[in-house]
Amino acid sequence: MTGNFSKSISPDSITGMIFAMEGIRNAIVLLNGPMGCKFYHSTTSAHLTKHSPLRMADGSPAEESRVAFDILNSYFFRQSRVPCTYLDGSDYVYGTAEKVEAALRYFGERFRFELLVIVDSPGASLIGDELKELAARVLPDKPVAVLESPGYSEYFSDGYDRAIAALLRQLPPLGRGKERRSRPRVNLLGVSVWQRYWEGDLAEMRRLLALCGVDVGCCLCAGCTMEEIRALPEADLNLLIYPEMGRETAAFLEEACGVPCYTFDGPPVGFRATEDAFREICRRLGTDVSPLLAESERRRAEAWFQLNDLDQMNYLSAGSSFAVEGMDSVVLAYARFLTEYLGLTPECVSLTGSADAAMRSQLHELLQSCRAEEAEARDILDSRAELVFADANTIAALHTRQDAFSGVEISLPGMGYVDFVKKTHLGLRGAMFLTEQAVNGLMSRI
Repeated sequence: MTGNFSKSISPDSITGMIFAMEGIRNAIVLLNGPMGCKFYHSTTSAHLTKHSPLRMADGSPAEESRVAFDILNSYFFRQSRVPCTYLDGSDYVYGTAEKVEAALRYFGERFRFELLVIVDSPGASLIGDELKELAARVLPDKPVAVLESPGYSEYFSDGYDRAIAALLRQLPPLGRGKERRSRPRVNLLGVSVWQRYWEGDLAEMRRLLALCGVDVGCCLCAGCTMEEIRALPEADLNLLIYPEMGRETAAFLEEACGVPCYTFDGPPVGFRATEDAFREICRRLGTDVSPLLAESERRRAEAWFQLNDLDQMNYLSAGSSFAVEGMDSVVLAYARFLTEYLGLTPECVSLTGSADAAMRSQLHELLQSCRAEEAEARDILDSRAELVFADANTIAALHTRQDAFSGVEISLPGMGYVDFVKKTHLGLRGAMFLTEQAVNGLMSRI
């Protein structure tokens, strides 16, 4: 299967690197680049993460009151996240070291932080400044990491995974060994603060794991602290929820810390996918999956009664078409649930990330079973599907090109809908919510 690569706009690897580091609390992510490279990342991170303000170094009330002034000026340029070194033309000739050193001294003298990460912009990475040595000299007692290669023309997931693995290699050795505990512990990998429902996703995963008698240690780079990162080796198992987002990281943690990894076969979207994944997790950890299975049975029954009533009133049309866009694992997970549980027909599958041969083979087999092989070749911007599961850019573009359809956001950027209640498409609650969105989307077209 060659797959249909989306022509829509999608984030690149440097965005993945920045948002990986922005997922760590009380961290400063310094972009070594021009101001134009920072504005989107700064605005989006401030909206998604809602980090508490940076605090001044001495912590006195007088100094604390100056935080807003400092953020509005030097390096931040009126934004609260992702300061930059504001490189200009001469810096690409004479080097960036002078400006980076000034920025490091500025942050080191004024702010309290647990980690500072320098991310080279694509242009800065070509210069070859020795920023690791510079950081060690300027801030010898502060934790500083340097990410020097943004990865040209690569995907968000590539940069995200590479950045986390590079960070872990630069931190003091995490070591091995676990404390004696009454319950097993896992770390969650592959979830990013840039994802549409990241907080709700993590809440549902924590809830389901608790049902199975499993504790969660670190949600790596998804709202975690440095203390949680240092405790990564204490877990019994790492859970990689989105495979593309953490393979290198998972391999490093297994080699360096001795923590094995269970990789989900795509995120657990739907009842069956959740049940299958947690059966295997509980088998590996020696815990009881039956409470989760009992809840899944109850929720399946609730959904069936609703769906059956709507079907009896002819509000639902079997075989209604859908299009889905995303990474291989995301497309496969959604396509499975929408076809196998809701009986919808895939009209387009649009792939936006690095190729995964095994997942593309599974997706091809799924489409063959639905006699919908043409969905592989169709561009999503030419789609005539009744339901479209994608980001807001794609949904907005389709609104200018086709008849009425219903769009369901499954990734960012979004349309700006504000979620007061944390939502998810993962797990059992996610299966109910996704079913609700699909059903109401179809009914809105009646």
